[in-house]
This record gives sequence, structure tokens and C-alpha cells, in this order.
Amino acid sequence: MKKYGKGFALKTVKITRRTFIKGVGAVTVTSSLGMSGALRGDTRRAKATEADESVKYIHSCCTVNCTSRCHLKGHVKNGRIVAVTPGLLPGRDDYPNACLRSMSYAQRLQDPTQRVLYPMKRVGERGEGKFKQISWDEAFELIASKLLETKEKHGAHAASFFTMSGNLAKLAWESTTRLGATFGGTTYITEGLMGDHGASMGMNLVFGQARGGHDTRDYMNSKLIILWGRNIADTHTSEMRYIIKARENGAKVIVIDPRQCSSAAVADQWIPIRPQTDPALALGMMNYMISRDLHDKAWLKANSCGPLLVREDDGQYLRVNDGYAVWDEKTKRVVPAGTADAEPALTGEYVTAEGVKCHPAFVDLAKEAAKYTIPVTADICGLEEAMVEQLAYEYATMKPAGIRMGQGMQRVYNSFAPFRTVATLAAVAGYIGISGGGASHMGGTASINPIPGVTVPDFNFAEWSNTGGAPFIEKNSSQLYHMIENEEVKFLWIGVSNFINQSPDANRVIGEILPKVPFIVNVDPFWTWTTKYADLVLPGKTHWEVWDILVRSPWVMVDQPAIETMGESKSDCEICSEVAKRVGLGHLWNKTDEEWIRSFMTSEHPAFADFDWDTWVKEGIFARPDGIYDAVFAFEDQKYKTPTGKFEFYTERLKKYGQEVPAYTRMLEDPQGELGKKYPLVCINYHDRVNVHTQQMLYPALKIVASEPEIQINTVDAEARGIKHGDIVKVFNDRGYCMIKAFVMEGIAPGITAIPNGWTPDQYIEGNMQNLTHFTINPVEEFISQTNSAFYDVLVEVEKV
Repeated sequence: MKKYGKGFALKTVKITRRTFIKGVGAVTVTSSLGMSGALRGDTRRAKATEADESVKYIHSCCTVNCTSRCHLKGHVKNGRIVAVTPGLLPGRDDYPNACLRSMSYAQRLQDPTQRVLYPMKRVGERGEGKFKQISWDEAFELIASKLLETKEKHGAHAASFFTMSGNLAKLAWESTTRLGATFGGTTYITEGLMGDHGASMGMNLVFGQARGGHDTRDYMNSKLIILWGRNIADTHTSEMRYIIKARENGAKVIVIDPRQCSSAAVADQWIPIRPQTDPALALGMMNYMISRDLHDKAWLKANSCGPLLVREDDGQYLRVNDGYAVWDEKTKRVVPAGTADAEPALTGEYVTAEGVKCHPAFVDLAKEAAKYTIPVTADICGLEEAMVEQLAYEYATMKPAGIRMGQGMQRVYNSFAPFRTVATLAAVAGYIGISGGGASHMGGTASINPIPGVTVPDFNFAEWSNTGGAPFIEKNSSQLYHMIENEEVKFLWIGVSNFINQSPDANRVIGEILPKVPFIVNVDPFWTWTTKYADLVLPGKTHWEVWDILVRSPWVMVDQPAIETMGESKSDCEICSEVAKRVGLGHLWNKTDEEWIRSFMTSEHPAFADFDWDTWVKEGIFARPDGIYDAVFAFEDQKYKTPTGKFEFYTERLKKYGQEVPAYTRMLEDPQGELGKKYPLVCINYHDRVNVHTQQMLYPALKIVASEPEIQINTVDAEARGIKHGDIVKVFNDRGYCMIKAFVMEGIAPGITAIPNGWTPDQYIEGNMQNLTHFTINPVEEFISQTNSAFYDVLVEVEKV
């Protein structure tokens, strides 16, 4: 029997195709939805084919935040988008992509019942959804008067301008922030409140940069591929083809995830880890390698901080001549790091000529890892000992092995730890900077060949970057709740964000935070949960209605109007420009959207010498001649932007927090702690296959896949509560509740429940997932950068209604 904490036992079950389908549900949607079928719904069905002379082809880029950034080809007939197909990617004939989400987006954007069509002013209480239509002039004058009043009474900084990632095209994403900057208002680094900052912090600690990984094609050179908290099949569909090809090429694919996610359909093994125990598993694997002399000592000595000496008195690196030091085993003395012909030690304890006791940093890592024997690791992670040992052995010996990490393992308290620890595991194995290896986050790395002697900017962003000399105030989004509660925010502009639906602790936001903001503006193409709590809702445009640009190096893609504007919608840039004129900033906002885009593309960089505007607009994409179109991977040169210039698993500034090396800490809301007695189930959320955050769900074409949110719960937990598949259940804790249907399955670890991210209260029976989440300031993360929303560090109880 397999133990899963107190009160639970589950027989070891062989996962067959049948039990997999029971676990994850049907995932197949036929490709017949790809053309007119995907857009029938409220859109008049049309045969959009190349032979139909009445069809025009207009290109765009999908700008939602799923990291794929696909080039799209819109089929336009009688002024309506009737189909969407993949656009070409010059230099990459293998890569054109369009998922059903982007292909069916036109169903919603052309549905007037879904769109905000006119400027709307609140007339009821916040949250009632009662608005009246006003003119654009009235809206602009109202905003300008509120901004100027705020500036006069409280200072320009009391006006806050907040964005998330609802539209990643340049003008759409940056206009709200630029308006705030030109006005002298407060803007925000939003990654923390989004729950995406843990990965950036973890990567920065070890690599010195927030991104950097392997092109997925490089996994053709891998013997083993681990998808660690990364469900590529649903969340990065353009990349999944390469995982399949790598497996066909002989690579073993392992998925580590509390859920038997869709990517497990093409995996050789699913490892159902408990949430937030990823660092323990990585440390256990390190301990297995180190204790059996399977770690790559040569790589660690040459490329990591491992041989750098650490003082035993204060835990700081030993300095020699303002540099770092190592113990030279050849001369038996301390020498500056990098000394020619030195043989740095990785282990041992030493004393300098001045009497300072010290040891190599690797000693601290090995000591921490030694706590995690196979039995201890298995117990923490809820896994079989044999499974942990097999994983560690295969990772160490199936050279090279690559890891693709996902956001799923860092939306926890101490969110930096999973990425930091798993990357360190790859370093201990010697896989960093090695083809077929790596510990990757987002896609590839540098995709441009530097041209010797060229120093001019790639794009002409100088005028757009000019904020007119106003002080640039940028706060961590982790401080937003506190700032509002402290009455520091007198005006709030929310752009490209369904703020309430995507931020933690919705009941706190609605009941305690937003009521303290005197005036709220929300710009959005669609009616959302957030619009209901705004004082003024302005109709934004979608990426099929605007001029905009998205740089997905080595390509530059253009958004352009494919249809007539829905209602009186305006782009984010148009709206900000009109407001700017009324607050004395018109001289900084004196271009149309198309004029801004034209100005961006007037660079003197030689890569754009052959750029032609008309060709770009016609084809929708420009491929840089200095681009790299082959598979690339990070750190091949073994250069890191860390303080030591090495892969840095020992961070001396974290010594005071006991986090100088990667470590495992239990969940803030611990199911084995006191709170677990009241709320014994961990509740995580995940990105579903039918939406990106709150966008794209419930298009008619996608209802065949999912028509409502459900909570996934293991059969063991369901039976203990008298819950059957399809029952309506209440999911609750001290912060709030939601009512939702139960999806009873074997494809999730016992003790864990999961609710898909993005579904709004309108689509729940009652409540919302965000009623369950919390936002708790983390002092270590605030010291490193900023607190990351711990969306997965949540305990609940579930009961049948």
C-alpha cells in the first residue's frame, strides 16, 4: 500500500490509457474546427478558402499571455473574420501554429453582447453592474478632472496605473504605464501579484538573469526530458510537437505534477508530487548523486561557485584582493579564484594564513542535501522510495538530461526555492550550458547574431521612452494592497487586466481594498468581474482592431485592423493620448497608433536595411537577417551575471535568512499543521486548455472541451466525503468559498484538489476560486525582490451540497 499522509492509502496503480482518460477527461478536438467551423456560432458561416476571391487575408499576432506569440492569418469576408489559420514564420517552416483558443477568439470579439461598446459610467453601487453610456468627451474630461484633482490635493504619485498581461503588444501593454510615468503617477512591477515572480527570483539567484533556457528543439539531443510543473500540451501548444518528436527520437519523458495533466498523455512516466515539495525532491536527487559520486565535479569546479571559499564566522565569501578565493589542492593554500593551474577543492575545511576558518561553498550545499535521504524525500513528496531512487539514478546517468520548469511549481510561499533548487540540481549533474540539458524556464535564449561594431538600437523607441522628465515611480505590486489600505492611492487606472479575477483573496479586494480607492478607471474590450467595480469603464480594442507591434525575436510581428471597430472602442494608446491632451501632456502623445508603429521601425540598425513597411503589413511578419533560426540554448559560454560570475547556488546575502543555499520549507498553510485539522485538502489551480487566464473561455467552438469549471478530487478523498463524480460541492476555508461540480478522478494525488484558473463568478455555481486564495507578505522574498502570490499554498475543505 502507498501512504499519502494521515488517513489515506492508495494501491500502486499501473497507469493505462483507460485510466489516463478517466483522470484527465477527453482532450481531443477535431481539426475540422480549424476554418469556418471554429467560427460558426454567432459569426456567419463562410467558406474561407484561398480560392474565394471575396476573402481578404489580414495578419495579426496573438498577444495573450501564453508565451507562444503565434503569427495568425485572418480570413476576412464582408468585414468579418470568418476563419483564422497559422501565419508563416520565415526561417522556421516547422513552427507555424494556431491553437483553438486563438482561432476561435473572433467569435467573442465580434459578439456585441460580450463587448464593452461605449464609455460607461457607474450609476449603481460598485459591483452591481449598473452603468450608463456617456460620450468619449465626457469620459476624458471626467478622468482629467480626477487626475488633476488628485495631483493638486495629494500629489501626482497618488494616482496609480496598474497593468497585468492581458495584451502583450507594445502599445497595448505599455500605454497605461507610460501615461502614469508622464503624469508622475505610480506604476507597478506586476509579476509578483500575478504569481509569476518566483521563477524570476529563483533564476536570478543562480543565473543572474530571470530568463534563459533551451530551445525545445534542443531536446532532440536529450536522453531524458523532465517536464517539471510544466503542462506544455495545454499551455504552450506550439512547443509540444518537439517533445513528441524527442520521445520518438528515443528520449524518455517524465512529467512531475500533482495532476495527471494533458502532457502526461505523451509521457513515459507521471510522478504525482505533493505541491511545494519540489525543492525536497531536487535536494534528494542531489544527495543521491553526491553520495554515490555521480555529480559532475569538473563542471562544478570550473563553472559554479562550488569551490569558492566561505568564511565560517559570518557565512560570507572569503575575499582576497577584493576578489573571491579557493583552496588550491596543489599548493595547499588559499589562492585567488581563477589562478592559473590551480586545482580548486570542493570539499574540506581550511584555515587561511590570517587564521580565518573557511570551506568551499559546495560543502554547504552537500550538507543541506544530505538531510534528504531517499526515505525522507519520498515521505515529504508523497512518493514511493523506489520511484525517487529511479528518478535520481536516471537523471544522473541518462546523459544529457533536460528539465523544462513551469510556473506551476512557483506559486507557493518561498516561491523562489523551486526554480533555484531544480536549477541547482541540473548544475550538480553538469547539465547547465550543455546541449540536451539545462534547467529551462521560458523557451530559448539569445536569438540574434551580434553584428561587430554595431551599437545603434534595434528599434527607434526613443520618443516613446521619453516621459517628459516626470519622476518615474515604480513600486512592487506586492505593495499595492498595503498602499491602498493605507489610503495612499486616490486614483486607480487598471489596464489590460481583469484585476479581481487574477489577484489573490478576492473577498479582501472587494470588501476592504477597492472601497478605499475614490475613483477607478478600467479599460477592457469585454465586460469582466473587474469592470463591475470600476467607476468608469472604457471600451478597449482587441488585437484584430488596432495597429500594434510585438517583437518575438528574431521576428517582428504587426497587429493591424482586420475588422471595423466594434462600437466606439478605442485602443489603449488612443485612450491614453486623449487623456494626456487634457492634462497638459499632449506633446508627449502626439502620434496615432500607426504613426507610433512607423516610428518604431525607422531604426538605423543594419538588420532593418531591407525592411519595407508595405511588405511587412501584407505578410504580417519581418524576419531579421541577423536572426538565429537554429536551436539555441543558454549559458554555452558559461558566463553568468551573478555577483561571482559563476552559477551561484550559494547566495551570501541570504545567510541571515538561513537560505544561503537552496532549501525546502513546508507550506505556509500546512496540511500536517494545526490549520490542516480544519482544512485538510490542498487546493491548487492550473491553466486549462480552453483559456489563457480569463481570456478565450466559453467560445462556442470550445464548449465541446469544457463548459464550466470543476474541482478535481481524488477518489480516496471523494469517497471519504460521500462525493460522487458530477456532484455539486462547496469548497471553502476561512476566507471564502465557491460552489462547483466535482470531477472525481485517480489522476490527482490524494490530499490534493485542483480548480482551473481564469473562470469567472458568472461561470461558477457560486463564488470563485480567488475567494479561497490569500496574499501574505514574505520577508525573504521582499528582501530578494518582492512577494510572489502563493496561489497554490491554500488549504480547503470540500463537502457535498
